[in-house]
Amino acid sequence: MVAAAVLFVLLVLSKILVVVVPVVVALFLSTVLVPPARWLQRRGWRPALATWAVFVLALLVLAAIAAVLAPNVAHDSTAVRDSTNGGVQRVQDWLVRGPFHLSRHDVKRDFNNFGDSMKSHAGGFAVRGATLAGEIAADLLLSLVLTFFFVKDGERMAASFLRLVPLNRKPDARELGTRVWATLTGYIRGTAVNGLVNGALMTIGLIIVGVPLAVPIGALTFFGGFFPIVGAITVGALAALIALVAKGPVAALVVVALTVVIHNVEGYLVGPLVLGRAVKLHPVAILLALAVGGVLAGIVGAFVAVPTAAVIASAFDYYRPTVVESPAVNDATASRRTRG
Repeated sequence: MVAAAVLFVLLVLSKILVVVVPVVVALFLSTVLVPPARWLQRRGWRPALATWAVFVLALLVLAAIAAVLAPNVAHDSTAVRDSTNGGVQRVQDWLVRGPFHLSRHDVKRDFNNFGDSMKSHAGGFAVRGATLAGEIAADLLLSLVLTFFFVKDGERMAASFLRLVPLNRKPDARELGTRVWATLTGYIRGTAVNGLVNGALMTIGLIIVGVPLAVPIGALTFFGGFFPIVGAITVGALAALIALVAKGPVAALVVVALTVVIHNVEGYLVGPLVLGRAVKLHPVAILLALAVGGVLAGIVGAFVAVPTAAVIASAFDYYRPTVVESPAVNDATASRRTRG
């Protein structure tokens, strides 16, 4: 019955993603912004002023990252486009001279038809892209507003919620809220640190191999860390594809090996150290959570699946009854020890 109730709640939330997503993103951002805001408040800053200071600093950091990435993307995109054009020509030559011995005229005609088909659908893709961009902008604006109030008035919101709880349940509600917040904070911070390490390793490796767009791919590796297992595979496949187009199959194989090494560093070294006891989930549980989240709400569901599972596990661990041996078991144990 509990599992059915949880599934029902998840289904309802999946139908109102336009509200749920900004709230979840705001909670994630709050776990990062609340500590510096509280630090400023303990030193005499008013809550509103401390929140504005933290927000401005965060925006400046994001602007600096964008300023670093933009020239790199603009420069390397030209090289990737030229390499792609050369790669398409090599594929055509291989289809003509390779084991298939196709007609060059037929190969060129098929490639041209594919290009014309993509151009004919470009208008529809543009409209969908503009609609999606508008939705993302609206959700982002709502997330920022919610984050501001969570950071500024989070403690008052929690106190207001506790006033709705019966008196005999207040200690449990307070302790459970503390544990859930600690779990969520530990997950977000640990995943961010893990993503930074993985992104740095990926960037350094791609620069050594000479793959274009090394810094942007490193940034994607950081964000891919918030999609455990799936994110690493997706970004690694993208990096291998770019290496294949720009440098050839040997470079692509090197990038695949680099992705495997980074994934093992994450799984066996960095992950356990930075996450610690905040998130105690088996890889099978992570995969199942990602699958359920993806089915219910697509990419957004996969994004929130693992922290949601970690929070549920933390709540279950709090309410799990303590196993106490019966007196008969204790007497039998004592008797065996006496005979021994």
